Amino acid sequence: MDGFLLSIWFDKIPEKTVVWSANRNDPVEKGSIVKLTTDGNLVIKDQKGRQIWSPISADTGISYAALLDTGNLVIASQDNTILWQSFENPTDTLLPTQTMKLDTQVIAQYTETNYSSGRYKFMLQRDGNLLLYTTNFPSNDAVAPYWSTQDSIGTGFQVIFNQSGAIYLAARNDTLLNTVFPALESTPTQDFYMRATVDYDGVLRQYAYPKSTVYKRSEMAEGMDCYTFIDPNDIRKGCRLNFSFCDDEGSQQTNLFKIVMMPSADWFDSSYEQFEGVTEDWCRQACLSDCFCALAMGNLFYGSKKKQAMVQSQKVMPSLYLETFTYSELEKATNGFKDELGHGAFGTVCKGDLATEPAAVKKLDKMERHGEQEFKAEVTAIGRTNHKNLVHLLGYCKEGQNRLLVYEYMRNGSLAKFLFENSRPNWYERTRIALGIAEGLCYLHEQCSSHILHCDIKPENILLDDTFSARISDFGLSKFLKNDQSRTTTAIRGTKGYVAPEWFKNMAITIKVDVFSFGILLLEVICCRKNFEQDVEEEEEMILADWVYDCYKSRTLHCLVEKDEEAMKDMKKVKKFVMTAIWCIQEDPSLRPMMKK
Repeated sequence: MDGFLLSIWFDKIPEKTVVWSANRNDPVEKGSIVKLTTDGNLVIKDQKGRQIWSPISADTGISYAALLDTGNLVIASQDNTILWQSFENPTDTLLPTQTMKLDTQVIAQYTETNYSSGRYKFMLQRDGNLLLYTTNFPSNDAVAPYWSTQDSIGTGFQVIFNQSGAIYLAARNDTLLNTVFPALESTPTQDFYMRATVDYDGVLRQYAYPKSTVYKRSEMAEGMDCYTFIDPNDIRKGCRLNFSFCDDEGSQQTNLFKIVMMPSADWFDSSYEQFEGVTEDWCRQACLSDCFCALAMGNLFYGSKKKQAMVQSQKVMPSLYLETFTYSELEKATNGFKDELGHGAFGTVCKGDLATEPAAVKKLDKMERHGEQEFKAEVTAIGRTNHKNLVHLLGYCKEGQNRLLVYEYMRNGSLAKFLFENSRPNWYERTRIALGIAEGLCYLHEQCSSHILHCDIKPENILLDDTFSARISDFGLSKFLKNDQSRTTTAIRGTKGYVAPEWFKNMAITIKVDVFSFGILLLEVICCRKNFEQDVEEEEEMILADWVYDCYKSRTLHCLVEKDEEAMKDMKKVKKFVMTAIWCIQEDPSLRPMMKK
């Protein structure tokens, strides 16, 4: 996070340990000021004179502001009445003598070096419950509690951090209900600087810094050697493998790997199978022989073992956790392939009804020249993807000359139908869809163990689920890159209007071809029209990319959305999206951004 914050920190600790900031989500640039105005208001103004932060309104009679040695910033009137104090408006930290009242929340910072609001919060609810929540990031709305004071639900009144170092929940009559952190024993608390912080990883920790010792916090472990951070500057995005489980044919390279024990570790239960009465060796081998298995977890309950691992059931192809179907099963499920949803260059998609759920069945008309190995490798790679913005592959059929893919069914159809056939979707829905597509492509390009080039991003290949969230589909033209590979050579793939220029220049193909296609698609999402329309009032509007660029240069972007009242009220975001799209469709692929940007 770049910029400046109005902050409070421990002055006598070598590390800059920030405990409160006024403008954590709105840092200002050099040249900004903090000012107590003549009309009695404390404000932060940026270098352009715009007011960024003020704790209270100007007509409350502020006389002075003072930072107390407790770490509390107070704003008072002329008669010393406290009008506002930072102790009642915490960010991510509590200090000794500070209390949390009902409906107060302490929100973690985003990362260790980014002080903006993060993904977790500690909250004393209005109903008296004290909980730790995950948030609906980037908003601060609570999503799911993961810790609470179970035996005092609904009776809490305030959280007290006393001078003995104890943090506890008290009732309205000051009765102690629950101890969050006990008081320090055998050591005078006056010898320590203390704080309690909801750290960026969601853990509420209490820190004690000896006043007589130079304190240095230990560094965070980097994790196992076989994993690297997706973004070293933002570890909240998680890790990815720095190797591939499978070879080019989709077979597990069992002899290259081993299972590493991680005692005292836990994992949220997201396994595909659970088995009882199996041995540890059985779990190891089942996981090692499966491309889709990265973790086997076991627990011991009352003497019987319960293991969770990837194994093959009767309808699972070796090295791949996807269901296999017979041709007759899919023919029956689709009523003879009569309910057609769409038709593309490689086949027809029909609606089908499986025993457990509706599905979209894609019947391929023709295969790539490399035949069986390429089909197996592509199905394996697609089957191993798992992201909220990708359509999930449920299974396949490989029987004789028949090749069919079975995907989850998307009830709201394609983005093309949503944008170009129905009434104009609202601006908020369109921006959410665009961001979803970007997240899905970022996952394909940078977070899969085998990086995937989609090669055919267009509105027809973006489907919408029940909540109108974007799902990337149709991987029939995709190419796969190994971890150490950044480019490939292949015949032209894609759809006219969305194909990057390097396809026609005998250049190496990289993930930037998808970035180009996304840029064209983004323009269509912004303007709710196709990238080429012959029946337009003005000839210069025929090619969308050229028209958008002309509007951007002439500062007439409002012309793009003049029939969209919601977008007209949000021209700042319209401009941002247009600039992003223009960046994505640069002719030189090296000038285009990565999807994560």
